[in-house]
Amino acid sequence: MIVWGIWWQDCLLVQHRTAHPESKNIAADAHVVIGTEKTDEAIILEGAAEEIKDRGVWKQLAQIYNSKYGGDVYPILESCGGNVYRVVPRQAFGQDEHAENFMDSVTRWRF
Repeated sequence: MIVWGIWWQDCLLVQHRTAHPESKNIAADAHVVIGTEKTDEAIILEGAAEEIKDRGVWKQLAQIYNSKYGGDVYPILESCGGNVYRVVPRQAFGQDEHAENFMDSVTRWRF
């Protein structure tokens, strides 16, 4: 599932629609894995998702998102019930497929 996200206050914030199976999956098990769309220079983040229901925070996030991507995302958050999650990273992996020695380009971070 592709979702938008922004990095804010040492965590990744993501949003998706309520009707998606991911909402039920996160409710049952908050462990998530998130990857970038650029697979040849990938970052993969593992962590736990926590739902943010505070609409004041939604407004702050919408301002950050709007300044980066343009548009106005807040009405979308309102219309689909939010489903905004804070993902606190536990571990991340990075790799560069174009590196001279691919095996030496893989990095792991633990938080």
